[in-house]
Amino acid sequence: MDHVLTRPTGGTEVSDASVIDAAKLEYINCLLARHGFESTPLIQHPSRIGARHEDWRFRSVFQPIFSLQDGRLTPYALEALARVADRSGSQFPPTLMFAAETSPKRTVFLDRLLRSLHLLNFLRQQPPTGLSLFLNVNAQHLVNVNETHGSYFADVLTELGVPAGRICLEVVEDAVSDPARLLEAIKSYRQLGFRIALDDFGQGASNLERVWLLEPDYVKLDKRLMRLALMRPDLRDTLAQLVDILHLHGARVISEGIESGRQLDIAREVGCDYAQGYHLAMPIETLQYSATLGH
Repeated sequence: MDHVLTRPTGGTEVSDASVIDAAKLEYINCLLARHGFESTPLIQHPSRIGARHEDWRFRSVFQPIFSLQDGRLTPYALEALARVADRSGSQFPPTLMFAAETSPKRTVFLDRLLRSLHLLNFLRQQPPTGLSLFLNVNAQHLVNVNETHGSYFADVLTELGVPAGRICLEVVEDAVSDPARLLEAIKSYRQLGFRIALDDFGQGASNLERVWLLEPDYVKLDKRLMRLALMRPDLRDTLAQLVDILHLHGARVISEGIESGRQLDIAREVGCDYAQGYHLAMPIETLQYSATLGH
């Protein structure tokens, strides 16, 4: 069942930074141009902002994250996702694009370009001030950045008048082989005021030791955990214990990949704080909002 976020009829405060004027867009393009690629990688279209790099074309879509408190589904945040196409319009997964990229300089540029694109498209649609934005940070970006992590994006936020605390940066914790390098990046982001989420927890080499080390604000449970819990009722107590441990270490828990009403019930039963998935809302380009949704 897909829940539609509908704009309130009144009384909802919206962001003061919602209007993106030409001067601000030019400033961000100038920051990106310092990487030595396109001089204007961000492009204003009538209904959205797009981005380009060589043969690639990019646009933003957003998927809601819902709070599960009080037995209701309340929109809490939006996760920005990239849609990538070539000149002919053929679609490609962003992960494939980054996996094929071998230039450290280019991966840093692409990561910053996409985060800037998502932020601009988020703001131009006048989101309520209480709605947070979750942005993915590519693992190679963490490895390839030489200067202080987060300094570029902090400049962008300052120009747009957005507090860093409204932004949550998602990091796949087992995608960086050097825990010390990952910790250094996380500390830099946090010092600048960003919130941190560990993404895809339960996939690959995920382990609680890194949760203790990195102290994230959120942990996003990989969708495979919820699928296993659906197929194996005997695992649900174990999943609930994992959620309890994450809570003890100060993290709020987001269940990803909710694809059915029963999975949503399980997410509630095991103590997850938030939920996200196609059953709740599909990724959309044009945003609409509501204060609460009953379920």
